[in-house]
Amino acid sequence: MSTRQLSFSLDDVRRPVSLCIKCGCCIYGDWPENPVLCPLYSYDRTFTASPGGLIYVVRALLEKHIDYSPSMAELAFTCAGCGACDVLCRVVSFPSPHVGIWDIIRLLRSQLVKRGLFPNGKTAWIYDQIRKKGDYLDKGQGINLRIPKKIMDDKGSTVLFAECFHTDAQSKIFESALRLLEKIGKPISRFSDGGCCGSTLYDLGFWEQLGVLANAKWEKMKAFEDKEFIFINPHCHEFILKRYPEIIPGYNGIKSRHFSELLVNAFREGKLKSKNLSKIKISYHDPCYLGRGLGVYEPPRETLSFLSGVELVEMARNRANSLCCGARALGKYLSNFQQETAKKRLGEFRATGADLLITSCPYCKDAFQKVMGDEEGERVKDLIEFVDERTG
Repeated sequence: MSTRQLSFSLDDVRRPVSLCIKCGCCIYGDWPENPVLCPLYSYDRTFTASPGGLIYVVRALLEKHIDYSPSMAELAFTCAGCGACDVLCRVVSFPSPHVGIWDIIRLLRSQLVKRGLFPNGKTAWIYDQIRKKGDYLDKGQGINLRIPKKIMDDKGSTVLFAECFHTDAQSKIFESALRLLEKIGKPISRFSDGGCCGSTLYDLGFWEQLGVLANAKWEKMKAFEDKEFIFINPHCHEFILKRYPEIIPGYNGIKSRHFSELLVNAFREGKLKSKNLSKIKISYHDPCYLGRGLGVYEPPRETLSFLSGVELVEMARNRANSLCCGARALGKYLSNFQQETAKKRLGEFRATGADLLITSCPYCKDAFQKVMGDEEGERVKDLIEFVDERTG
């Protein structure tokens, strides 16, 4: 979509919506295994609980067969937003400006939000926060992340994007990231304006508030636009890289890398050394927005290959065929959907016989730990935390 996407209506997607032929390609992964990748359909194998089903809801609205309702909102917000359907579908899209299935679901959410129809709980709380403040903050946002004096350099060419502390996991991961940067000796400054980069507001359909927030964020980021941003949260990274150009007039773009890409280079250049620790077997979970969103599949795996005593065992579904953790599903159309989705993925992890589950997204880490509980939750770590533990 383009800058006008925030004022889009369902009429603007009438053509791509009409193209859906219920072929099921938005549900299944690569041949010959063809694993089910849509978390909705994996939970409830009906057409309604699928990307195509949501497309047909939009079509039914356009053709005035149905009207907006609370149950429709619960269905639309139960979608985990994993983006698998956009990668898999070759029918419901038009290229310029690009609109895929996940874009249309976001659009449906925005229309529901305009009518005051969205789930209670987290979504309602976020709506209340942005209605009052134009943004939303969560506990942990005020975490004191001081860059060590050894590597603090406001004039340096690298900036750590330290925003969106909406989970407890995020602050701990950033603390490990700072220790790693100190080990590497990487001169760095920090961008930390507080609040949200806009990705959550966009995904949840709070488009009326998003334009002002994103433009204000970009005005502050401009001071760093000639530098390279290092991202930890793939949701922030994907949104700023792909959506800011569509939303913000005059956006000039930024140079960026994910933290795993920085780690790979540090190992290659000998700036980061592995400790000789006991052998351990791990499995790696590809986060949706880092993998399908940004195409970053190999840097985390290559990073792990530099660690002594670490054996990587892949889950049955990996890379582009990775199954979503369900963290961003906020509707209640399907009972306990978020938790059951995480359980499915954890079942695949346990089948590998690995000791630890490694991921590269704070939302994934949180989702898995909530299901596993306090004791077993220690078996889930972010890549950055794991590398920090096993390097000197």
